[in-house]
Amino acid sequence: MKYLALFFMLSVAGSAHAQTASEVHSPYERYLPQAPPAETNRVEFAAGYSIVSPVGWTVRTIPIEDWFKKEVADQIEIAGHVADEYPPRIQIQHLGPDEYSLYHGWLQSTQGLPDGWTHIQFQGQSALSKFQAGYGSRQAVRGSYQPWLTQYLFCERDGNGFILTFDMRNADKNKPYYTQPVPIIEEYFETFHYKAPKK
Repeated sequence: MKYLALFFMLSVAGSAHAQTASEVHSPYERYLPQAPPAETNRVEFAAGYSIVSPVGWTVRTIPIEDWFKKEVADQIEIAGHVADEYPPRIQIQHLGPDEYSLYHGWLQSTQGLPDGWTHIQFQGQSALSKFQAGYGSRQAVRGSYQPWLTQYLFCERDGNGFILTFDMRNADKNKPYYTQPVPIIEEYFETFHYKAPKK
């Protein structure tokens, strides 16, 4: 788990109490994608997966050392252009066999899940999600705090495991602004596709 200091999201679609982004007044609202996903901005990767990128965000491949590929086979990042120590970013990790086996086991489990993960439906299939809102410096323990939120999503496609993550600044001195998964990010996650590359 320590290698995945990155990811997931709690699905609250359909909840009468779900907080929407329009109900939150955050100084970091401009960090979010400013328009819904558009197919003209779809980006594809050699490993067979693709996703729609927010307009103007930068796409890059994260190099993975050979010794680490049992945990993460490949990884991409799509980052917003914000002058901040914690800029907004969407990441996709294509899991290696060891890490995929761990998440696959959780997905099949009928017992409790660790670390706040929950079972959801994503694109009509079973998946896992997790949301962390972060907290401000006044809630810090021994001077260390987590000012960013993180939405995670784990899904399986054709025997492959993927973790999609979004994170961005969400707190300063006080409580976090967004306390539920951000709907516009869920929309972007929904654009994820996988098609096994031809050999």
